[in-house]
Amino acid sequence: MLWRRLVSAPMLLVLLPFVTGILLASSFTLPVLGVVVALCVAVALGWLTQSRRMSWGYVAVALLLFGYLVAEYRTPRASMPYNSVVEMDIVVSGIPAQREGYRVAEGRVIGWREDDEWSRADDKVQLWLRNDTIGNGDRVVVYGRVRERMSRFEGYDKLLRNRGYIGGVSIESNILDVTHTEYSSLNHRAVRRLVRYATDSLSHATAEAMVTGSRHAMPKQLREAYSQTGLSHLLAVSGLHLGIVLLVVMAMLMPLRLLHRGHRIANVVVIAALWLFAVMSGLSPSVVRAAIMLTMLQLARLTSSVSNSVNILAVTLFVMLLYRPSYLYDISFQLSALAVAGILLWGQPLVRRIGGPWSVKAVASTLIIGVVATLWTLPVVSYTFGNLPLAGVVITPVVMLFAYIVVAGGLFALLLPYPVALPFAALCEWGARMQNTVVLWAAECGFTGVEYRISGVGVVLCYALFALITLVLWSVNRKKVITLPKYVDDI
Repeated sequence: MLWRRLVSAPMLLVLLPFVTGILLASSFTLPVLGVVVALCVAVALGWLTQSRRMSWGYVAVALLLFGYLVAEYRTPRASMPYNSVVEMDIVVSGIPAQREGYRVAEGRVIGWREDDEWSRADDKVQLWLRNDTIGNGDRVVVYGRVRERMSRFEGYDKLLRNRGYIGGVSIESNILDVTHTEYSSLNHRAVRRLVRYATDSLSHATAEAMVTGSRHAMPKQLREAYSQTGLSHLLAVSGLHLGIVLLVVMAMLMPLRLLHRGHRIANVVVIAALWLFAVMSGLSPSVVRAAIMLTMLQLARLTSSVSNSVNILAVTLFVMLLYRPSYLYDISFQLSALAVAGILLWGQPLVRRIGGPWSVKAVASTLIIGVVATLWTLPVVSYTFGNLPLAGVVITPVVMLFAYIVVAGGLFALLLPYPVALPFAALCEWGARMQNTVVLWAAECGFTGVEYRISGVGVVLCYALFALITLVLWSVNRKKVITLPKYVDDI
Protein backbone atom coordinates (compact mmCIF):
# COMPACT_ATOMS: atom_id res chain seq x y z
CA MET A 1 0.00 0.00 0.00
CA LEU A 2 2.77 2.44 0.97
CA TRP A 3 4.90 1.71 -2.10
CA ARG A 4 1.86 2.09 -4.35
CA ARG A 5 1.15 5.53 -2.87
CA LEU A 6 4.78 6.62 -3.31
CA VAL A 7 4.93 5.38 -6.90
CA SER A 8 1.74 7.34 -7.66
CA ALA A 9 3.73 10.50 -6.82
CA PRO A 10 7.06 9.89 -8.63
CA MET A 11 8.02 13.58 -8.62
CA LEU A 12 8.05 13.48 -4.82
CA LEU A 13 10.83 10.88 -5.04
CA VAL A 14 12.62 13.14 -7.55
CA LEU A 15 12.20 16.28 -5.45
CA LEU A 16 13.75 14.96 -2.22
CA PRO A 17 17.30 14.22 -3.53
CA PHE A 18 17.17 17.36 -5.70
CA VAL A 19 16.46 19.51 -2.63
CA THR A 20 19.23 17.68 -0.74
CA GLY A 21 21.67 18.69 -3.49
CA ILE A 22 20.65 22.36 -3.17
CA LEU A 23 21.21 22.20 0.59
CA LEU A 24 24.58 20.55 -0.02
CA ALA A 25 25.64 23.47 -2.23
CA SER A 26 25.00 25.92 0.63
CA SER A 27 27.29 23.99 3.00
CA PHE A 28 30.11 22.63 0.84
CA THR A 29 32.18 23.81 -2.11
CA LEU A 30 33.00 21.07 -4.60
CA PRO A 31 34.84 21.26 -7.94
CA VAL A 32 32.19 21.76 -10.63
CA LEU A 33 34.00 19.56 -13.16
CA GLY A 34 34.22 16.74 -10.64
CA VAL A 35 30.50 17.01 -9.89
CA VAL A 36 29.67 16.90 -13.62
CA VAL A 37 31.79 13.77 -14.10
CA ALA A 38 30.19 12.11 -11.05
CA LEU A 39 26.73 13.00 -12.40
CA CYS A 40 27.49 11.38 -15.76
CA VAL A 41 28.86 8.25 -14.04
CA ALA A 42 25.77 7.98 -11.81
CA VAL A 43 23.44 8.30 -14.81
CA ALA A 44 25.41 5.66 -16.76
CA LEU A 45 25.42 3.20 -13.85
CA GLY A 46 21.72 3.74 -13.26
CA TRP A 47 21.04 3.01 -16.93
CA LEU A 48 23.26 -0.10 -17.13
CA THR A 49 22.57 -1.80 -13.79
CA GLN A 50 20.21 -4.78 -13.76
CA SER A 51 19.00 -4.30 -10.20
CA ARG A 52 16.00 -2.00 -9.85
CA ARG A 53 16.98 -1.00 -6.29
CA MET A 54 20.53 -0.16 -7.37
CA SER A 55 19.14 1.79 -10.30
CA TRP A 56 16.95 3.88 -7.99
CA GLY A 57 20.00 4.54 -5.81
CA TYR A 58 22.09 5.78 -8.73
CA VAL A 59 19.21 7.95 -9.94
CA ALA A 60 18.92 9.48 -6.46
CA VAL A 61 22.66 10.27 -6.45
CA ALA A 62 22.38 11.80 -9.93
CA LEU A 63 19.47 14.01 -8.84
CA LEU A 64 21.41 15.12 -5.76
CA LEU A 65 24.41 16.11 -7.89
CA PHE A 66 22.10 17.82 -10.38
CA GLY A 67 20.59 19.87 -7.54
CA TYR A 68 24.09 20.92 -6.48
CA LEU A 69 24.96 22.07 -10.02
CA VAL A 70 21.70 23.98 -10.42
CA ALA A 71 22.30 25.78 -7.12
CA GLU A 72 25.82 26.70 -8.18
CA TYR A 73 24.73 27.94 -11.61
CA ARG A 74 21.48 29.72 -10.72
CA THR A 75 22.54 31.55 -7.54
CA PRO A 76 22.40 35.35 -8.20
CA ARG A 77 25.81 37.04 -8.07
CA ALA A 78 26.66 40.72 -8.37
CA SER A 79 28.20 41.82 -11.67
CA MET A 80 29.74 44.93 -10.08
CA PRO A 81 32.11 45.48 -7.14
CA TYR A 82 30.67 46.11 -3.69
CA ASN A 83 31.32 49.39 -1.84
CA SER A 84 33.05 51.00 -4.84
CA VAL A 85 31.72 54.37 -5.97
CA VAL A 86 30.49 53.89 -9.55
CA GLU A 87 27.94 55.38 -11.94
CA MET A 88 24.81 53.20 -12.15
CA ASP A 89 21.82 53.11 -14.48
CA ILE A 90 18.87 51.88 -12.40
CA VAL A 91 15.23 51.11 -13.27
CA VAL A 92 12.74 51.27 -10.38
CA SER A 93 10.68 48.09 -10.76
CA GLY A 94 8.39 48.21 -7.74
CA ILE A 95 5.98 50.55 -5.99
CA PRO A 96 7.91 52.32 -3.18
CA ALA A 97 6.77 51.42 0.33
CA GLN A 98 6.83 54.09 3.01
CA ARG A 99 9.13 53.62 6.00
CA GLU A 100 10.15 55.97 8.80
CA GLY A 101 11.92 58.83 7.03
CA TYR A 102 12.46 57.12 3.67
CA ARG A 103 10.90 54.79 1.12
CA VAL A 104 11.91 51.29 -0.01
CA ALA A 105 11.52 49.89 -3.52
CA GLU A 106 12.83 47.16 -5.75
CA GLY A 107 15.23 48.21 -8.48
CA ARG A 108 17.34 46.67 -11.21
CA VAL A 109 20.81 47.87 -12.21
CA ILE A 110 21.00 47.58 -16.01
CA GLY A 111 24.42 49.19 -16.47
CA TRP A 112 27.38 50.67 -14.59
CA ARG A 113 30.77 52.24 -15.20
CA GLU A 114 33.75 52.89 -13.02
CA ASP A 115 35.98 54.68 -15.56
CA ASP A 116 34.79 55.61 -19.05
CA GLU A 117 33.34 52.35 -20.36
CA TRP A 118 29.83 51.19 -19.53
CA SER A 119 29.28 47.56 -18.53
CA ARG A 120 25.96 45.78 -18.87
CA ALA A 121 24.31 44.37 -15.77
CA ASP A 122 21.08 42.75 -14.63
CA ASP A 123 21.28 42.97 -10.84
CA LYS A 124 18.25 43.15 -8.56
CA VAL A 125 18.86 45.66 -5.74
CA GLN A 126 17.05 47.13 -2.78
CA LEU A 127 16.57 50.89 -3.18
CA TRP A 128 16.47 53.28 -0.20
CA LEU A 129 14.74 56.38 -1.57
CA ARG A 130 15.18 59.70 0.19
CA ASN A 131 13.77 61.52 -2.81
CA ASP A 132 9.99 61.86 -3.10
CA THR A 133 10.03 62.37 -6.88
CA ILE A 134 11.21 58.83 -7.73
CA GLY A 135 8.43 56.35 -8.54
CA ASN A 136 7.68 53.00 -10.10
CA GLY A 137 9.06 52.65 -13.65
CA ASP A 138 11.46 55.62 -13.42
CA ARG A 139 14.96 55.30 -14.81
CA VAL A 140 17.61 56.89 -12.60
CA VAL A 141 21.34 57.42 -13.14
CA VAL A 142 23.14 57.78 -9.81
CA TYR A 143 26.70 58.07 -8.56
CA GLY A 144 27.02 55.81 -5.58
CA ARG A 145 27.86 52.36 -4.29
CA VAL A 146 26.20 48.98 -3.86
CA ARG A 147 26.16 47.91 -0.24
CA GLU A 148 26.38 44.20 0.36
CA ARG A 149 24.45 44.37 3.64
CA MET A 150 20.78 45.33 3.15
CA SER A 151 19.53 45.20 6.74
CA ARG A 152 20.93 45.38 10.25
CA PHE A 153 18.97 42.20 10.95
CA GLU A 154 20.90 39.23 9.65
CA GLY A 155 17.78 37.13 9.08
CA TYR A 156 16.07 39.75 6.92
CA ASP A 157 19.28 40.39 4.99
CA LYS A 158 19.49 36.67 4.22
CA LEU A 159 15.82 36.64 3.18
CA LEU A 160 16.37 39.46 0.67
CA ARG A 161 19.42 37.69 -0.75
CA ASN A 162 17.41 34.50 -1.17
CA ARG A 163 14.81 36.51 -3.07
CA GLY A 164 17.44 37.47 -5.63
CA TYR A 165 18.70 40.82 -4.27
CA ILE A 166 22.46 41.29 -4.55
CA GLY A 167 22.71 44.46 -2.42
CA GLY A 168 21.26 47.87 -1.63
CA VAL A 169 21.61 51.33 -3.21
CA SER A 170 20.78 54.63 -1.51
CA ILE A 171 19.24 57.35 -3.72
CA GLU A 172 19.09 60.89 -2.35
CA SER A 173 21.17 63.81 -3.65
CA ASN A 174 23.46 61.57 -5.74
CA ILE A 175 21.14 61.63 -8.78
CA LEU A 176 22.79 62.50 -12.10
CA ASP A 177 19.77 62.06 -14.37
CA VAL A 178 16.12 60.98 -14.10
CA THR A 179 13.68 59.79 -16.75
CA HIS A 180 10.15 59.69 -15.39
CA THR A 181 7.96 57.03 -16.96
CA GLU A 182 4.24 56.44 -16.75
CA TYR A 183 4.41 52.82 -15.58
CA SER A 184 1.63 50.75 -17.12
CA SER A 185 2.01 47.16 -15.93
CA LEU A 186 -1.14 45.25 -14.98
CA ASN A 187 -0.08 45.31 -11.35
CA HIS A 188 0.40 49.08 -11.38
CA ARG A 189 -2.93 49.60 -13.14
CA ALA A 190 -4.68 47.39 -10.59
CA VAL A 191 -3.21 49.42 -7.73
CA ARG A 192 -4.31 52.72 -9.30
CA ARG A 193 -7.80 51.38 -10.00
CA LEU A 194 -8.34 50.32 -6.37
CA VAL A 195 -7.08 53.71 -5.18
CA ARG A 196 -9.87 55.25 -7.24
CA TYR A 197 -12.48 53.44 -5.12
CA ALA A 198 -10.79 54.02 -1.73
CA THR A 199 -12.95 55.50 1.04
CA ASP A 200 -11.09 54.37 4.18
CA SER A 201 -7.30 54.23 4.44
CA LEU A 202 -6.98 51.12 6.65
CA SER A 203 -9.53 48.98 4.82
CA HIS A 204 -8.15 50.13 1.46
CA ALA A 205 -4.59 49.21 2.51
CA THR A 206 -5.73 45.69 3.46
CA ALA A 207 -7.79 45.26 0.28
CA GLU A 208 -4.91 46.52 -1.87
CA ALA A 209 -2.50 44.06 -0.24
CA MET A 210 -4.85 41.08 -0.64
CA VAL A 211 -5.90 41.82 -4.22
CA THR A 212 -2.84 43.40 -5.86
CA GLY A 213 -0.03 42.20 -3.58
CA SER A 214 1.08 45.80 -2.91
CA ARG A 215 1.65 46.47 0.80
CA HIS A 216 3.19 49.92 0.45
CA ALA A 217 0.13 51.55 2.06
CA MET A 218 -0.01 49.23 5.10
CA PRO A 219 0.62 51.16 8.35
CA LYS A 220 3.05 49.69 10.87
CA GLN A 221 0.40 49.06 13.54
CA LEU A 222 -1.77 47.02 11.19
CA ARG A 223 1.18 44.99 9.89
CA GLU A 224 2.22 44.16 13.45
CA ALA A 225 -1.34 43.13 14.38
CA TYR A 226 -1.48 40.64 11.52
CA SER A 227 1.99 39.39 12.40
CA GLN A 228 1.18 38.92 16.09
CA THR A 229 -1.98 36.94 15.35
CA GLY A 230 -0.24 34.73 12.80
CA LEU A 231 -2.36 35.99 9.90
CA SER A 232 0.31 37.78 7.88
CA HIS A 233 -0.21 35.25 5.08
CA LEU A 234 -3.55 36.92 4.34
CA LEU A 235 -1.74 40.11 3.29
CA ALA A 236 0.63 38.30 0.90
CA VAL A 237 -1.14 37.09 -2.22
CA SER A 238 -0.63 33.33 -2.36
CA GLY A 239 -2.40 30.06 -3.07
CA LEU A 240 -5.23 31.00 -0.72
CA HIS A 241 -6.15 34.03 -2.83
CA LEU A 242 -5.81 32.15 -6.12
CA GLY A 243 -7.98 29.38 -4.66
CA ILE A 244 -10.70 31.94 -3.96
CA VAL A 245 -10.41 33.24 -7.54
CA LEU A 246 -10.67 29.65 -8.80
CA LEU A 247 -13.87 28.99 -6.83
CA VAL A 248 -15.47 32.29 -7.89
CA VAL A 249 -14.72 31.83 -11.60
CA MET A 250 -15.80 28.17 -11.58
CA ALA A 251 -19.08 29.12 -9.91
CA MET A 252 -19.71 31.74 -12.59
CA LEU A 253 -19.00 29.25 -15.38
CA MET A 254 -21.17 26.41 -14.07
CA PRO A 255 -23.90 26.94 -16.74
CA LEU A 256 -21.22 26.64 -19.43
CA ARG A 257 -20.50 23.08 -18.31
CA LEU A 258 -24.00 22.04 -19.37
CA LEU A 259 -23.05 22.56 -23.01
CA HIS A 260 -21.27 20.03 -25.19
CA ARG A 261 -17.55 20.26 -24.32
CA GLY A 262 -18.39 23.30 -22.26
CA HIS A 263 -16.20 22.05 -19.41
CA ARG A 264 -13.15 22.38 -21.66
CA ILE A 265 -13.94 25.99 -22.45
CA ALA A 266 -14.57 26.63 -18.74
CA ASN A 267 -11.20 25.12 -17.78
CA VAL A 268 -9.37 27.30 -20.32
CA VAL A 269 -11.14 30.41 -18.99
CA VAL A 270 -10.29 29.42 -15.40
CA ILE A 271 -6.58 29.02 -16.27
CA ALA A 272 -6.57 32.40 -18.02
CA ALA A 273 -8.27 34.02 -15.00
CA LEU A 274 -5.73 32.50 -12.61
CA TRP A 275 -2.74 33.86 -14.52
CA LEU A 276 -4.40 37.22 -15.07
CA PHE A 277 -4.86 37.57 -11.32
CA ALA A 278 -1.30 36.33 -10.74
CA VAL A 279 0.11 39.01 -13.07
CA MET A 280 -2.10 41.73 -11.54
CA SER A 281 -0.81 40.78 -8.08
CA GLY A 282 2.87 41.06 -9.04
CA LEU A 283 3.92 37.42 -9.65
CA SER A 284 5.42 36.77 -6.21
CA PRO A 285 7.00 33.30 -5.63
CA SER A 286 3.99 32.03 -3.68
CA VAL A 287 1.61 33.24 -6.42
CA VAL A 288 3.66 31.61 -9.19
CA ARG A 289 3.79 28.34 -7.24
CA ALA A 290 0.04 28.34 -6.72
CA ALA A 291 -0.71 29.38 -10.31
CA ILE A 292 1.44 26.57 -11.72
CA MET A 293 -0.13 23.98 -9.42
CA LEU A 294 -3.72 25.05 -10.09
CA THR A 295 -3.00 25.22 -13.83
CA MET A 296 -1.75 21.64 -13.81
CA LEU A 297 -4.84 20.55 -11.90
CA GLN A 298 -7.09 22.22 -14.47
CA LEU A 299 -5.12 20.68 -17.34
CA ALA A 300 -5.55 17.27 -15.74
CA ARG A 301 -9.30 17.86 -15.68
CA LEU A 302 -9.22 19.18 -19.25
CA THR A 303 -7.60 15.97 -20.50
CA SER A 304 -9.82 13.81 -18.25
CA SER A 305 -6.70 12.31 -16.63
CA VAL A 306 -6.45 11.23 -13.03
CA SER A 307 -4.48 13.89 -11.17
CA ASN A 308 -2.40 13.32 -8.07
CA SER A 309 -2.29 16.51 -6.03
CA VAL A 310 0.88 15.57 -4.14
CA ASN A 311 2.66 14.78 -7.40
CA ILE A 312 1.49 18.09 -8.89
CA LEU A 313 2.80 19.97 -5.85
CA ALA A 314 6.16 18.18 -6.21
CA VAL A 315 6.33 19.11 -9.92
CA THR A 316 5.55 22.74 -9.08
CA LEU A 317 8.23 22.96 -6.40
CA PHE A 318 10.77 21.22 -8.66
CA VAL A 319 10.16 23.69 -11.52
CA MET A 320 10.40 26.70 -9.21
CA LEU A 321 13.61 25.46 -7.57
CA LEU A 322 15.03 24.66 -10.98
CA TYR A 323 14.40 28.27 -11.98
CA ARG A 324 15.73 29.76 -8.72
CA PRO A 325 17.22 27.39 -6.11
CA SER A 326 17.42 30.23 -3.57
CA TYR A 327 13.61 30.01 -3.22
CA LEU A 328 14.32 27.10 -0.90
CA TYR A 329 15.57 29.58 1.73
CA ASP A 330 12.75 32.09 1.18
CA ILE A 331 10.41 32.03 4.18
CA SER A 332 7.33 32.83 2.05
CA PHE A 333 8.15 29.93 -0.28
CA GLN A 334 8.69 27.61 2.69
CA LEU A 335 5.43 28.55 4.41
CA SER A 336 3.32 28.31 1.27
CA ALA A 337 4.80 24.94 0.28
CA LEU A 338 4.40 23.50 3.79
CA ALA A 339 0.83 24.80 4.14
CA VAL A 340 -0.23 23.27 0.82
CA ALA A 341 1.53 19.98 1.65
CA GLY A 342 -0.24 19.79 5.00
CA ILE A 343 -3.62 20.52 3.40
CA LEU A 344 -3.11 17.85 0.73
CA LEU A 345 -1.72 15.18 3.06
CA TRP A 346 -3.86 15.73 6.17
CA GLY A 347 -6.49 18.38 5.48
CA GLN A 348 -8.23 16.89 2.45
CA PRO A 349 -8.55 13.36 3.91
CA LEU A 350 -10.10 14.81 7.07
CA VAL A 351 -12.49 17.06 5.11
CA ARG A 352 -13.73 14.07 3.09
CA ARG A 353 -14.87 12.39 6.31
CA ILE A 354 -17.11 15.29 7.34
CA GLY A 355 -20.83 14.57 7.16
CA GLY A 356 -23.97 16.58 7.76
CA PRO A 357 -25.52 19.64 6.09
CA TRP A 358 -23.48 21.76 3.69
CA SER A 359 -23.31 24.64 6.19
CA VAL A 360 -21.73 22.38 8.81
CA LYS A 361 -19.32 20.97 6.21
CA ALA A 362 -18.28 24.47 5.12
CA VAL A 363 -17.51 25.68 8.66
CA ALA A 364 -15.81 22.42 9.68
CA SER A 365 -13.74 22.33 6.48
CA THR A 366 -12.56 25.92 7.00
CA LEU A 367 -11.57 25.13 10.59
CA ILE A 368 -9.75 21.92 9.66
CA ILE A 369 -7.83 23.52 6.78
CA GLY A 370 -6.84 26.45 9.01
CA VAL A 371 -5.67 24.21 11.84
CA VAL A 372 -3.71 21.86 9.56
CA ALA A 373 -2.02 24.71 7.65
CA THR A 374 -1.07 26.41 10.92
CA LEU A 375 0.25 23.16 12.41
CA TRP A 376 2.44 22.40 9.40
CA THR A 377 3.96 25.89 9.40
CA LEU A 378 4.37 26.27 13.19
CA PRO A 379 7.93 24.81 13.42
CA VAL A 380 9.28 27.14 10.71
CA VAL A 381 7.42 30.16 12.12
CA SER A 382 8.76 29.46 15.62
CA TYR A 383 12.32 28.95 14.34
CA THR A 384 12.26 32.11 12.18
CA PHE A 385 10.24 34.56 14.30
CA GLY A 386 10.46 33.09 17.82
CA ASN A 387 6.68 33.01 18.17
CA LEU A 388 3.93 30.39 18.10
CA PRO A 389 0.87 32.19 16.60
CA LEU A 390 -1.90 30.18 18.27
CA ALA A 391 -4.53 32.88 17.77
CA GLY A 392 -4.58 32.24 14.03
CA VAL A 393 -5.96 28.75 14.64
CA VAL A 394 -8.95 30.08 16.60
CA ILE A 395 -9.99 33.11 14.54
CA THR A 396 -9.15 31.67 11.11
CA PRO A 397 -12.74 30.53 10.29
CA VAL A 398 -14.12 34.05 10.89
CA VAL A 399 -11.30 35.83 9.09
CA MET A 400 -11.47 33.43 6.14
CA LEU A 401 -15.09 34.40 5.52
CA PHE A 402 -14.10 38.05 5.13
CA ALA A 403 -11.06 37.07 3.02
CA TYR A 404 -13.42 35.49 0.47
CA ILE A 405 -15.44 38.73 0.35
CA VAL A 406 -12.32 40.92 -0.05
CA VAL A 407 -10.75 38.90 -2.88
CA ALA A 408 -13.99 38.25 -4.77
CA GLY A 409 -15.15 41.86 -4.44
CA GLY A 410 -11.74 43.19 -5.43
CA LEU A 411 -11.60 40.90 -8.46
CA PHE A 412 -14.90 42.22 -9.84
CA ALA A 413 -13.93 45.80 -8.94
CA LEU A 414 -10.84 45.44 -11.15
CA LEU A 415 -12.50 43.71 -14.09
CA LEU A 416 -15.80 45.57 -14.39
CA PRO A 417 -16.23 49.13 -15.76
CA TYR A 418 -16.46 52.06 -13.35
CA PRO A 419 -20.17 52.44 -12.60
CA VAL A 420 -20.83 48.69 -12.35
CA ALA A 421 -17.72 48.09 -10.20
CA LEU A 422 -18.71 50.51 -7.42
CA PRO A 423 -20.81 48.08 -5.31
CA PHE A 424 -18.13 45.39 -5.59
CA ALA A 425 -15.43 47.86 -4.50
CA ALA A 426 -17.61 48.85 -1.53
CA LEU A 427 -18.13 45.18 -0.65
CA CYS A 428 -14.36 44.59 -0.88
CA GLU A 429 -13.58 47.46 1.52
CA TRP A 430 -16.35 46.36 3.91
CA GLY A 431 -14.87 42.86 4.10
CA ALA A 432 -11.40 44.32 4.68
CA ARG A 433 -12.78 46.60 7.42
CA MET A 434 -14.44 43.68 9.24
CA GLN A 435 -11.31 41.57 8.87
CA ASN A 436 -9.14 44.35 10.32
CA THR A 437 -11.58 44.70 13.23
CA VAL A 438 -11.21 41.03 14.18
CA VAL A 439 -7.41 41.07 13.84
CA LEU A 440 -6.93 44.32 15.78
CA TRP A 441 -9.27 43.10 18.53
CA ALA A 442 -7.28 39.88 18.90
CA ALA A 443 -3.99 41.80 19.00
CA GLU A 444 -5.24 44.35 21.55
CA CYS A 445 -6.59 41.62 23.83
CA GLY A 446 -3.20 39.95 23.87
CA PHE A 447 -4.81 37.00 22.14
CA THR A 448 -1.82 36.28 19.95
CA GLY A 449 0.63 33.51 20.70
CA VAL A 450 3.47 32.19 22.82
CA GLU A 451 7.05 33.46 22.56
CA TYR A 452 9.13 30.36 21.88
CA ARG A 453 11.94 29.69 19.40
CA ILE A 454 12.43 26.08 18.42
CA SER A 455 15.94 24.91 17.50
CA GLY A 456 16.99 23.76 14.04
CA VAL A 457 17.18 20.17 15.26
CA GLY A 458 13.68 20.56 16.68
CA VAL A 459 12.39 21.71 13.27
CA VAL A 460 13.90 18.64 11.60
CA LEU A 461 12.41 16.34 14.23
CA CYS A 462 8.96 17.94 13.88
CA TYR A 463 8.80 17.41 10.13
CA ALA A 464 10.29 13.94 10.49
CA LEU A 465 7.38 13.18 12.82
CA PHE A 466 4.90 14.65 10.31
CA ALA A 467 6.44 12.50 7.55
CA LEU A 468 6.31 9.38 9.76
CA ILE A 469 2.63 9.96 10.57
CA THR A 470 1.88 10.46 6.86
CA LEU A 471 3.70 7.26 5.89
CA VAL A 472 1.87 5.29 8.58
CA LEU A 473 -1.48 6.60 7.31
CA TRP A 474 -0.50 5.75 3.75
CA SER A 475 0.43 2.22 4.87
CA VAL A 476 -3.05 1.54 6.20
CA ASN A 477 -5.01 -0.48 3.70
CA ARG A 478 -8.55 0.81 4.20
CA LYS A 479 -11.25 -1.68 3.38
CA LYS A 480 -14.33 -0.36 1.65
CA VAL A 481 -17.48 -1.15 3.57
CA ILE A 482 -20.76 -1.01 1.67
CA THR A 483 -23.94 -0.93 3.73
CA LEU A 484 -26.93 -2.35 1.91
CA PRO A 485 -30.44 -1.15 2.74
CA LYS A 486 -32.49 -3.45 4.89
CA TYR A 487 -35.85 -4.39 3.51
CA VAL A 488 -38.65 -5.59 5.78
CA ASP A 489 -41.17 -8.00 4.42
CA ASP A 490 -44.57 -6.84 5.63
CA ILE A 491 -46.29 -10.04 4.56
